[in-house]
Amino acid sequence: MTHSLSLYDISRAPSIAADMSHVATAGEVNGYILEKLGNALQGTKIIIIAAGVPQKPNIARVDLFNTNAPIIRDLAQAISEDAPEAHILIISDPMNSTILIVTEVLKKATKFNPTK
Repeated sequence: MTHSLSLYDISRAPSIAADMSHVATAGEVNGYILEKLGNALQGTKIIIIAAGVPQKPNIARVDLFNTNAPIIRDLAQAISEDAPEAHILIISDPMNSTILIVTEVLKKATKFNPTK
């Protein structure tokens, strides 16, 4: 059972959280903006990263990587500081690279756990 859902986005999370809070469950839904990422991660047990832009036919993989890599890196750094025990699911393209970014950031912070 989910008791709390924290949504984070650079701009839309509060309005999406407000919409989701109307779902008839006992859980709490909160939306956080850029400056409140640490608050969104506090006490988190599962993190799903769906950040960045999706692959489009006219975008080269290197351009996709150059756009998404800094976003993923910054999220991984915040996770290492505010939710190092959380399980992390990454669904951001290019996945083969974004997973490695998260792994390396967590290793550098000595927070890497390969089971999570």
